[in-house]
Amino acid sequence: MNLKVVFYSVGKLTKFLGALMAIPCMVSLAYREPDFLPLGISAALTLFSGYLVEKLSSRAKDEEIRHREAFAIVSLGWVVVALFGAIPFLLGGTFSSFVDAYFESMSGFTTTGATVLTNIESQTHGILLWRSFTQWLGGMGIIVLGIAILPKLAVGGMQLLAAESPGPSPERLKPRIAETAKIMWGIYLLFSFSEVLLLKLTGLSLFDSFIHMFSTMPTGGFSSHTLNIGFFDRPGAETVITCFMFLAGGNFALYYYFLKGNPRRLFKDSEFRFYSFVMIAAILLVTFNLWGGTYKSIWSSFRYAAFQVVSINTTTGFTTQDFDLWPSLSRGILLLLMFIGGCAGGTAGAIKNMRILILLKKGYQELLRLVHPRAVIPVRLGGRPVQEAVIAGITGFFILYILVFLVSSLILMKLGFDMVSSVAASAATIGNVGPGLGLVGASKNYAFFSPLAKGILSLNMLLGRLEIYTVLVLLVPSTWRK
Repeated sequence: MNLKVVFYSVGKLTKFLGALMAIPCMVSLAYREPDFLPLGISAALTLFSGYLVEKLSSRAKDEEIRHREAFAIVSLGWVVVALFGAIPFLLGGTFSSFVDAYFESMSGFTTTGATVLTNIESQTHGILLWRSFTQWLGGMGIIVLGIAILPKLAVGGMQLLAAESPGPSPERLKPRIAETAKIMWGIYLLFSFSEVLLLKLTGLSLFDSFIHMFSTMPTGGFSSHTLNIGFFDRPGAETVITCFMFLAGGNFALYYYFLKGNPRRLFKDSEFRFYSFVMIAAILLVTFNLWGGTYKSIWSSFRYAAFQVVSINTTTGFTTQDFDLWPSLSRGILLLLMFIGGCAGGTAGAIKNMRILILLKKGYQELLRLVHPRAVIPVRLGGRPVQEAVIAGITGFFILYILVFLVSSLILMKLGFDMVSSVAASAATIGNVGPGLGLVGASKNYAFFSPLAKGILSLNMLLGRLEIYTVLVLLVPSTWRK
């Protein structure tokens, strides 16, 4: 492990983050609020720290970034940006506890949306913008943004992209990885500004439009209101947000081909069709489960079911209703969707539809082998056979994912929290969903957890966002040998 390369890259990213902190600082100045000073100090401190680390390790600027260094850069990079991202919350007086500030920052950058804020409306515009902006940066990935903009990080960029990208394997759209990163961010920007425009047309203020775009596109879920999207009670805004949550949960590489004039590639993609099927089936099941009992009209049942199913399945975590009060079947479906998530190559968290689909096909293959023991029956996806190495990697990921979920749930129960809340909090944080059931339901937050529990849940967020392997590989002793 070449630690100088790691520190040099992380220093460069930290410096870049400090420059981006100027955006909420300028918003605070525009609203003539006093928090421009703590935001400005935070930006200066982050810039200086990044510059100092980069300067001290500058001898490594031309050295190669290998797989081991890539894992360390991404994992350490996420821990560090969350650390510096917490400074505005501390200096601005949002939190008096470092644990709470770090939890909120980690929740932002990992696009989890779990919050420990109890009165969101009391926060200034600058802090609220920074809070949602962390999600927007984390959605497509601050490392990917670095690859797109910072020349040094483009060297060894495929290793960094593979370590950070959600899904079994990243798709290379162009020969140069920096070009691929720029394309992905270009599509992300196109969708982002389109959503702002449409939300403004539905009657939201420009500030609220930006805040909720910053949380929709990364499938994050932070809002500028304690009642979340339910505060507006606007079917038009809910429709816009639902559509963009669905898009954000899909594969951005497919959108590139769609925009290039090849729409068939999107609709013929096995994962995208499975993703759409799961979404539609869940919406219909929840709608009919709510109709007549929870809501009297079929329209209200469909309206709230569609929004919550898309929100939870894409791991966004926006809410319009307290779904913890819904019937058991609806809550059970939403809990299941927390594990499925969106598509590989999108901004959603959880296990991902591609992995679920391949695991289902593998299970069916094993059943066929019992009936036809001598037959050669490959697992196919999109008409092409899936390599056994890929299936093994997906199986290993699934086992580790469930293991982390179970261990964190048991630890929370040991700390004195009830089973439903412990299970839901673990599923919601490792899946980067945010709201869960019980004490972490749609109308509640994570403020009641002890500092140790918040630390465990923060680790869950990091593991979920970086797909577990990227973080856990650093625990293997051979990773650190030269």
